[in-house]
Amino acid sequence: MTALYTLIFSITLFVLSVGLIIGFRFFLINEVQNELTKYSTLAISYAKADKDLKSFNHSAFANIEYVTLSVFDENKNLVYSSQNDKNGISFHKDTSTTLFINELNQQLVFVTTKLEVNNKTFFLQSSKNLSKENDYLAIFAAIIFIVNILSLIVTLGFGSRASKKMLLPIRNMTKATRAISINALEKRLNVSTSHDELKQLAETFNEMLNRIQISYEMQNQFVSDASHELRTPIAVIQGYANMLSRWGKDDKDVLEESITAIKSESYNMQQLVEKLLFLARSDKKTKKVYKEDFYINELIKEIITETKLIDLSHEVSSDINEKLSIYADRNLLKQALRIFIDNSTKYTPIGGNIKLNSYVKKSNLIIEIIDTGIGIAKDDLPHIFTRFYRCDKSRTKESGGTGLGLSISKWIIGMHNGSILVESKPEMGTKITIGLPMEKK
Repeated sequence: MTALYTLIFSITLFVLSVGLIIGFRFFLINEVQNELTKYSTLAISYAKADKDLKSFNHSAFANIEYVTLSVFDENKNLVYSSQNDKNGISFHKDTSTTLFINELNQQLVFVTTKLEVNNKTFFLQSSKNLSKENDYLAIFAAIIFIVNILSLIVTLGFGSRASKKMLLPIRNMTKATRAISINALEKRLNVSTSHDELKQLAETFNEMLNRIQISYEMQNQFVSDASHELRTPIAVIQGYANMLSRWGKDDKDVLEESITAIKSESYNMQQLVEKLLFLARSDKKTKKVYKEDFYINELIKEIITETKLIDLSHEVSSDINEKLSIYADRNLLKQALRIFIDNSTKYTPIGGNIKLNSYVKKSNLIIEIIDTGIGIAKDDLPHIFTRFYRCDKSRTKESGGTGLGLSISKWIIGMHNGSILVESKPEMGTKITIGLPMEKK
């Protein structure tokens, strides 16, 4: 980075220096032109005083260093010159300032003026050797060169220090990221010494680490909870199997109890594994969603009928069930609604009411599950869709829950671009409102 910026600075300095030198050269030539114009004006005043130019006071210009004043007739022949050596003096017809290089490799500037005296035409030509100006230009160029060299040295030194200081946060970031591992995810980049974009980069990196740590902790918690849930049915099955192996197979009552318990725990374990596989596929985005057109009122009626067959202790009904066609995955939507209904039956006292309604509101299908159950505490509401979360672990365990059902339901509704609103008060019941778009997406 230092080398790149030094190169850019060097090129900029070179261009500026060349521009300054060229500009200074034009300035010197312009000054010479003004000087020669003044001498020409003075010489013309002398010439007009001498009508025949015989007493032309050219000697007044003889001592001016580097300046030569010459007079030519209309035939371009030399008449007078302030230069003693008349050889090499030639006429230049260009009336503007010109730069001429003679045989001696000297640079000359000429100013030629036409003069009428006694009906005769003369040309007054003033010229100057640019030796002194070239010396000035050489000194100026040397000063520019020295200043450029010093500037580059200073820039290289300070630039190197500045770049090291500027890149220090990046070095610290690199060192910190190397120290981060699975066993040290709590490490974060220090943003106190960073500024501007580097600070934003460090803050963004820290936010990413926060998300990774949260995901990793959730994964660990998920594995821990899954292991805990599987441990209980496995332990029960193992216990009954050992009892049967030792002496229980000869006792009919123990044999029957063991078989019933093993079947029950096997079913619970199967349900848990299926839910875990469902969530694993959803996390990997390999779970397929097959959408189709169907009537939601038929699905609602089907769920109510099935619930009545398996649950005789609650009143399950519908207040409103409009005939509506929706584009969705029928099986997944049924699975989500069954999870909500099952939760209502688990946490609603015997004889309680459960309502399953459907209607249209603002181009959205609204599905309501309303029960008169024990309700959900205010502190528990934000967490009910968290995997393995239980509001009441003892009740959930008795009813065979795993804390995964609502997570599955949330994923299903989310895959249909829907929303879920949960309203609940302890001992007053729970109302779950599901909103699904009617348009195909």
